[in-house]
Amino acid sequence: MDKNEQRILYSWVVNAQPWTRIVRDKLLESRVLVTDRAIVEAVVEFEPRTFLDIGCGEGWLCRELWDRGFNGWGVDAITNLIESARCMGDVRFVVSSYSDLPSQRFGSINQFSCFICNFSILGERALGEIAEAGQSLLESKGKIIIQTLHPHLVCGDSPYESGWRETFWTGVADGTFHPAPWYFRTVESWIAEFHLRNYQLLKLLEPCHPISKKPASIIFIFERQ
Repeated sequence: MDKNEQRILYSWVVNAQPWTRIVRDKLLESRVLVTDRAIVEAVVEFEPRTFLDIGCGEGWLCRELWDRGFNGWGVDAITNLIESARCMGDVRFVVSSYSDLPSQRFGSINQFSCFICNFSILGERALGEIAEAGQSLLESKGKIIIQTLHPHLVCGDSPYESGWRETFWTGVADGTFHPAPWYFRTVESWIAEFHLRNYQLLKLLEPCHPISKKPASIIFIFERQ
């Protein structure tokens, strides 16, 4: 694991507690107004028989989908986040790196109808590790549903090309967060990298903020071929 990937993991260990508070207290405007609803609607549209929430954090999305009658599990590499998820009363959460997903057990589920990655593909290697896991853990024609920061919105003054960036969590509610790198991808790169790994783009969505009218995120829906 290279230095940037190690820093991502370390930052989430440090940030686990304040992030859990922000999610549960609904302190992030973009989530409340746009992105939480957007990812739920994108999943529900496909009516998956089973789901795996990869990078589930404190587990809010799993609980929302369970309440709607869907069967699935959550997984995250950060132990503190999984402990926070389990303390809400359900044990269907697993601590695992993305690369170890194929060796994990998820109750009676051997393959999933879909993977969900809600703002959870942060490193350069994560995309490939999730795509690889899908070869054994996704059903035939299974979906990977990804919500991430909109590349055009977060590119800023930097060149529009894939590469490592630094985040400082500026303006995230009233929390204090440890900074970390993240791997920026262009829209073209997201699509091309999944196509190379035998996934086809089915749908692309750009949820917009109701006030600014600018995209709050981008959602890719890929299908395993």
